[in-house]
Amino acid sequence: MNYETLKWELRSNPARPEEKSIGLITFNRPEVLNAVDVRMRVELDILLDEISHQSHIRAIIFTGAGRGFSAGGDLVSEAGPLGAGADDFDMGNFGPYKELAHYFFNDLRHSALQRCFRKLEDLAPVTIAAINGPAVGIGLELCTLCDLRFASDRAKLGEVAVPAGFLPESGGSRNLPKLVGIGRALEMILTGKIVDGTEAERIGLVDRVIPHDRLLDEAFEFAAQVASAPYLSVRYAKQLVKYYWNQNRTDEGWGRELDAIKEITRTKDCQEGIRAFNEKRKPVFRGPYYDNPPY
Repeated sequence: MNYETLKWELRSNPARPEEKSIGLITFNRPEVLNAVDVRMRVELDILLDEISHQSHIRAIIFTGAGRGFSAGGDLVSEAGPLGAGADDFDMGNFGPYKELAHYFFNDLRHSALQRCFRKLEDLAPVTIAAINGPAVGIGLELCTLCDLRFASDRAKLGEVAVPAGFLPESGGSRNLPKLVGIGRALEMILTGKIVDGTEAERIGLVDRVIPHDRLLDEAFEFAAQVASAPYLSVRYAKQLVKYYWNQNRTDEGWGRELDAIKEITRTKDCQEGIRAFNEKRKPVFRGPYYDNPPY
């Protein structure tokens, strides 16, 4: 596939230059802080399938182009099908099925995201998030799905879905509490609190804070250690650690997340959250009683 929103490189192990065993995935929409649109979801899903069939890849580093890791979901592209855009969004001539088609394609958007994020969490190579700036919403959730998180001293991390009218939909409500504890996770999820790299390291959200100009260098140095270690030992060590880590991961849990986000994105509060974000103003949420308040 011709990747437009991602850059994919397979690099040599610095410790063994003859071996190309370290992958680098760069989210490549720097003009919108690498917000995850529909195409990026599809490209990542396809790329992860490609990687899963290459047993020589031993470690993969994720990072973002430009000044940030990822601003999360692309609410500009999400606005149209949900009726939160400036104009009546036209996806084609669906006749009386137009509104149903909008719901269908919105649901498909979230199904595609969950599909590729499940694959990411299950990758055999060791995965490292090199967080080079803001990582919020889906961007933060992607980091929690990686095995390790190395943050630049310019990193900002937050789970901003609920204040924007959404909710964590890709394992964030499962993984964040295991990293930082239930209380801190709820505080971040419910309020959209943003933490810097130093605070993120203190509460266990990231594993290292690294000077910005050294971030990728140190990520590759760590990846080289992993790639130089005994192949099966690394694979089974990761597999066993993730087996215990994922004891509370179930198909029912993934299903509940997907069902919840599908319902939420049909609400006027969600529309208001998207409009407020795109108009750069504070949202005014009034659900569930928008039309018939009980007062």
